[in-house]
Amino acid sequence: MSQKVLPTKINLIQLRGQLRIINVIKRLLENKREVLLLYLRTYAAEYEKLYNEVNEVMRRVYDSYLQAVASEGISNIEEIAFSQKSSLDVISSTKIIFGVRIPIIRLNKESIPPKPFSDIETSPYLSESYEKMTDALNKLIELVELESTIRSLVAELRKTQRLINSIDNYVLPFYNSSIKYIRQILEDRQREEFVRLKTIRRILQRRRESGAR
Repeated sequence: MSQKVLPTKINLIQLRGQLRIINVIKRLLENKREVLLLYLRTYAAEYEKLYNEVNEVMRRVYDSYLQAVASEGISNIEEIAFSQKSSLDVISSTKIIFGVRIPIIRLNKESIPPKPFSDIETSPYLSESYEKMTDALNKLIELVELESTIRSLVAELRKTQRLINSIDNYVLPFYNSSIKYIRQILEDRQREEFVRLKTIRRILQRRRESGAR
């Protein structure tokens, strides 16, 4: 591949300049990789903490729900549940972290229906389950946002690492071998020129000496 490069001084100068730029780009990519890893470690720790919190909240929700079912009966609970809409609205947007688009997801509080039962007429466990479920929904959405953030950062990290690998495995070897090839050719030409000039001087010297005689 390097033999296709025309071995001239101009090409050597240009290749060396391009190599310096490529090394700068590689250092920037390596710095980006380190920053992405730092963000990933931070978000992974937050995710683990929030995941445990969600598990605990959901456990309490189910406990309250089962107690409410035992008090109210499954038919009454199903009647209340079927009277409500089956979905909630979320508000989504994005933010930029080190060149990476990160999703922001928030539950639209206006889409949360009011409590569809009276605290006086129903079991307190049902009211407790409703309140805990609302809290759980917010935490679940935070968990989804964190997971999406981690996925985006991992995808960017992989992309960055692929670019670094390409530079290490293809770009740098090409430039280094091309520069070495051109330098060797130019050095060989310089030595040949030196030998040729030396030979010419020797011939001219002999002619001067023979003419002087």
